[in-house]
Amino acid sequence: MPGMAAGPRNVSLVSTPSADVLERAERLVGLLKDLVRCDAIALSAVNPFEADPHHELLAADGYPAAPLRALLSDFVPESDNPGFRVTRNEVRTGLRWSDLARDWDVHFEATSVAERYLLPAGFHEGLSACLWLPDGTHVGAIHMNWENARSATDERRQITERFLPLVAEVSNVLQSHRVVADEVHGDAHVALLVASGLDHHVPGRDVGPVLRADGTLWPRLVASRGDLRGRYLWMEPGGTCHSIELTGCAGGVVLVAEREVPPPYGLSARELEVVTLLATGASNPEIAHTLVVSRRTVSTHVEHVLGKLGVPSRAGVAARAIREGLLLL
Repeated sequence: MPGMAAGPRNVSLVSTPSADVLERAERLVGLLKDLVRCDAIALSAVNPFEADPHHELLAADGYPAAPLRALLSDFVPESDNPGFRVTRNEVRTGLRWSDLARDWDVHFEATSVAERYLLPAGFHEGLSACLWLPDGTHVGAIHMNWENARSATDERRQITERFLPLVAEVSNVLQSHRVVADEVHGDAHVALLVASGLDHHVPGRDVGPVLRADGTLWPRLVASRGDLRGRYLWMEPGGTCHSIELTGCAGGVVLVAEREVPPPYGLSARELEVVTLLATGASNPEIAHTLVVSRRTVSTHVEHVLGKLGVPSRAGVAARAIREGLLLL
C-alpha cells in the first residue's frame, strides 16, 4: 500500500549532471583539445529522463553560442542533417567532413548547420562521434572543429577514437544509478521509473521480464509513482512471488529493483491479500466485501495469517507486514 512499505530509501541521485560529472567533462575536453589541436570542442550527454531524449551540454571550449546550440539540437536520430544521420545512426566511429564526403557521398559543408553556423564562425573541418557504452547504450556525443581543414589529420582522428570509450563513461549520467543498483540491489533486475512514465534500463543491468513496460506490473507502478517507496510483494497471475523495492531518487526518478522470491512465511496469495488489507486497518466484513468471500472465510484466513507470522494480533500482522515488506502492490 502506498506510503506503508518496508524501509523506504531515498538516494541523492540526480537527473541532471552533477558537479563532479561536469568537472570531469571539463578536464577531459581540455585534454582532448590539447591533444588533437582542434579550435573548438563540445561534449554532450543524452538526457534519458525526457519522453523525447535530447542532448545536454557537459563541457565546451571554443564555440560561439549559436553554433553550439545548433550542434546540440541537430544531432538527433531523425536529424535533417545527412552527416549527423550517418554519424548518429550508421557508425560507431568518429567521422570528419572529409570522411563523410569520401565514404558516404555526404558534403557536410553544404548542410544548413555548416552554412549557417560553422563556416561563418571560421570552421572548415569537423569531426563528430556518438558515444556508446559496451552494452550498446547511447549516452552522448562529441564534436570538434578546426579552422584549417588540413589540421584534422588521420592521426588526430585516431587519437580521438582511442578516447571515445573513456569519454562515453564520463557522459553516462546514469552511472550513479548503476552504482546504487550494484551496491544495494545485487543481482536483482532493475529499471528506472521517470516522470514521463517511460521505463529506462540502467546500463549494464538487466531489466528482466517483470519490469518491462509492456508487462502487467509497470502500469501499476506508473499510476502510483508519486506514492510508492520501500519494499513490496508482487504476485503474478500465475502465482509467482516477487520482491519489489523502490528507491526514491532526486528529480522524481524511482529506481525499481525486482527479484523472484518464495512466498514469505509460506503465505498463500489470498493470505497475502488479507495481510495487505489488515495493514490498512480493514475489519473482517470490509475484507470479506473487498475479496468477495464470506466473513467465515476471512476469519479462517486471519487465523492462518496469525499462526504463520507468529503474532498475537491484527496490529502485530500490520507491523510485521510494513517492517518486512509483505504488502502487495
